Amino acid sequence: MSKTFRQLIQALAIACLFGFSLTSHAQDLASNYPNKTVKIISPFAPGGATDILARILAQKLGEAWKQSVIVDNKSGGGGVIAAAEVARADKDGYTLLLGSVGPVEVLPKIMKKVPYDSEKDFSGVDILVNVENVVVVNSQVPVKNIPELIAYAKANPGKLHSGSSGIATTGHLALEVFNQQTGLDIVHVPYRGGAPMATALLGGDIQMSFSTVPSVIQYIKSGKLRAIAVTGDKQLEALPDIKPIKDQGVPGYRIGSWYGILAPSGTPTAIINKINGELGKIVAMPEVKSKLMEQGWTTTHTTPAQMNKQIQSEIQEWKVVIDKAGITLD
Repeated sequence: MSKTFRQLIQALAIACLFGFSLTSHAQDLASNYPNKTVKIISPFAPGGATDILARILAQKLGEAWKQSVIVDNKSGGGGVIAAAEVARADKDGYTLLLGSVGPVEVLPKIMKKVPYDSEKDFSGVDILVNVENVVVVNSQVPVKNIPELIAYAKANPGKLHSGSSGIATTGHLALEVFNQQTGLDIVHVPYRGGAPMATALLGGDIQMSFSTVPSVIQYIKSGKLRAIAVTGDKQLEALPDIKPIKDQGVPGYRIGSWYGILAPSGTPTAIINKINGELGKIVAMPEVKSKLMEQGWTTTHTTPAQMNKQIQSEIQEWKVVIDKAGITLD
């Protein structure tokens, strides 16, 4: 056996041992995770739909792991404050982001200074729910469908104000696309979450909203708000009598969103996979599926790789929407 061949064999053996050591270390990390409190950073104010989802996840994860899992609400900036905190957190799986389209896919494309790069600073864990928006009006607006809304807005230019849970959230984008496609000038008013926006809408500070279904469904069912359209391509099980915008004279209109868990990029794959596995079990629980459906969520479950691929694809799709709508922020 030549000296060169022996050296090659030794190098391969060392590489195999090193690879085994890394695999073993990753398995140890996952088997011991979590051994302290896990924090889910929620980007919106307490009491809104996102907060409800975050607390369901925290409760169920805590029960499964027999470890404390808490929700930390970091509202403001359309979710940028929360996302930035997770981006710079330790890469150990103990600080997670309840992310959504706004802070992950949209804001980095429309703001000049965002303290993170979504594709480089986050690792997708699991997309848990899909959610559409619903167009709601209060009693000040005498309309029952989209054609009537368009006619009213044209007859009262600048008088309609539509609230959202933050800048560049789907509630904001849905309005901007609607304005673009109809030639209207409905004014956008951002709030620090779905709960304060709903309060303003009920109180008459604003007249309407392209809200996520979970944030206003209780008010629709109680008759306090009137739903006139949904933003997806079909009617929802939670709102079976409400037609999509595209079927009410604005063909091609479709806006949807998702919520899911992300970790700081560099978090060990074994830990990400462990979290993903538990989340999949949670959204499959009948009581969880039922509660989320009542709120207007549609549950789903992806692999981390599928989530990363979807985010990368949608970033490009939203860029087209943003450029067409002319949305920019300082």
